[in-house]
Amino acid sequence: MGTLFVIGNGFDLHFGLETTTADFEGFLREQDIEGEIDNAFDVLNAYGVDWSEYEQSLAYIDLSAVEADNLGFPDYASDHEYDRDGVIFQMKEYLDSINKAVNSALEEMVNAANEALEEGEILTSRPGLFQAGDAVVSFNYTSTVEMLFDIPDDLPILHIHGYYADDEKLVFGYGEMQGDYHTRLVPDEDTDYYEEQQRQAIYEFYVGWQKKPRLKTLKHFLRACQGIDRVVVLGHSMGKVDAKYMELIEKIINPKKWEISYYYDPKPMENTLKRYSFKQKCDFFEFD
Repeated sequence: MGTLFVIGNGFDLHFGLETTTADFEGFLREQDIEGEIDNAFDVLNAYGVDWSEYEQSLAYIDLSAVEADNLGFPDYASDHEYDRDGVIFQMKEYLDSINKAVNSALEEMVNAANEALEEGEILTSRPGLFQAGDAVVSFNYTSTVEMLFDIPDDLPILHIHGYYADDEKLVFGYGEMQGDYHTRLVPDEDTDYYEEQQRQAIYEFYVGWQKKPRLKTLKHFLRACQGIDRVVVLGHSMGKVDAKYMELIEKIINPKKWEISYYYDPKPMENTLKRYSFKQKCDFFEFD
């Protein structure tokens, strides 16, 4: 019988790849934002994005501050429409530059990690970890499994949030929306069209960062896997943002056991697992 390996960022960190939140912040500091003197990290930090929660932090960005700092006012005295709707385009360009900065920082971090693998900087390996009949669901964008391990030629691997080496779109964002900015989008007779369109752009920018679970993709992958009776989780926090994926694995695979790694202390993981339907099937081990 086979094993389904579920892999998270802790797996990459275990093998020395520089994919921590601090590493990501470093790449953000190298990104520019349209019309800003400060780099992308400083701009987002000023808007309340605390990267200690990594991508989930984007859920708490202060949209009111974005509006206060960037809302443009149309020139109604002008005979030209572009003097009025130009403020809408300026807002969209500004928000688009933030999107590009975050995506670029992410891609550059993943590329640097893959280059470290290619150049042999990561020397620790476990060639016998994956066997014929196993499968892998990776929440990482990197090529750690493919490049660091001797794997069977037919090992099914799903990078559920995108695979950088295949030029796939990297899925990055928060799980649940926060705040009530959307209440500003209810127009009345006094609403200025040009200001309302800018606020709408801000809200669409925010909504665009919500990470939609790829449950159909995972379901198709799991149903193609045969003979799996065991799930091993390596370096994944089992946090709420990915809970739907884990419950789907439980439903389709229905393993006898979930073997879940922890770092240093199992108590936080044990507490996290209380929300899951399969908590009674979980065993914990220290990933070394």
